[in-house]
Amino acid sequence: MASAQWIDTHVHLVDFLQHPAAVHGLRDTLVDAGAQRAVVFGLPLKKKWSTAEPVRPDYYLDDNAPCHYHSLTDAIVLDLLPELESDGRLTVAPLVCGFDPTDRLAVEHLEFVWNRTDRWAGVGEVMFRHDDLTNLTLGEVPSPDHVAMDEVLAFCAEKQVPISLHHDSASMGMPGRHEYIGALERALERHRSTSVVWCHAGVSRRVDPSGQLGLVRELLGRHPNLTVELSWVLLDRIVDGSDVAADWVEVITRHRDRFVVGTDTVGRAETVKTRGRQIRTLLGALPVPVAHQVAVVNAERLWFS
Repeated sequence: MASAQWIDTHVHLVDFLQHPAAVHGLRDTLVDAGAQRAVVFGLPLKKKWSTAEPVRPDYYLDDNAPCHYHSLTDAIVLDLLPELESDGRLTVAPLVCGFDPTDRLAVEHLEFVWNRTDRWAGVGEVMFRHDDLTNLTLGEVPSPDHVAMDEVLAFCAEKQVPISLHHDSASMGMPGRHEYIGALERALERHRSTSVVWCHAGVSRRVDPSGQLGLVRELLGRHPNLTVELSWVLLDRIVDGSDVAADWVEVITRHRDRFVVGTDTVGRAETVKTRGRQIRTLLGALPVPVAHQVAVVNAERLWFS
């Protein structure tokens, strides 16, 4: 039987228009789902409503208008923390994400924001390869091994905090090639003292790579500084109703200190309900000590120690 409590390691407090979540409803749903702690952050990108688009978008995929980096997202997160924690039922660990990962001055912005408060617990979610969002984002294509990221990753090592990142392993057109994994591995190798959390293991809504479990197994074997976050659409691969994929259970059990769980809600309580059910089903399929480590212990070590 799974641990009754778990830590949600992936909660966005804004949407792609940078509108804040309905905090009280989101908090209540997290607590009701068993997540009395959560790792929270904004979104580094904001969707533009272009004059070429007659209908206002709500999501980055809604139309062809671009997205741009939006540093105000970190200030919004800080403003929402008192409400999130106001009744004492939810404790959160906020992360910084509002910078352009292709800007060689990004670390200066990160240092400035970091020094504004002692609440920051890490960096993320940094967006690298991300299905159509990559093509919709203004500017250079971001990559974990970009020269601008070297100082950001070194900053995380210096502060002894993790960085959460989204990086698809493949493209929509070549789902079996995993052509983007080299960039992730080079970053992991250059920054072995930095704890890296790979959000949803390189899977996106519109990118469904083949052989993903084998890739996860290989990367965990090669990179001791890598943690895999079980969240978002990756949970759809692992959990089907009440059934949990046995091969994933085997890998999670073997590498029990290298996995965490999250909903990847974009400020929506309904997402927490749906993904929370999947997470509880997954944890229920694991041996009790493994479930507790994946549900609580690993996240405590990374963000709440």
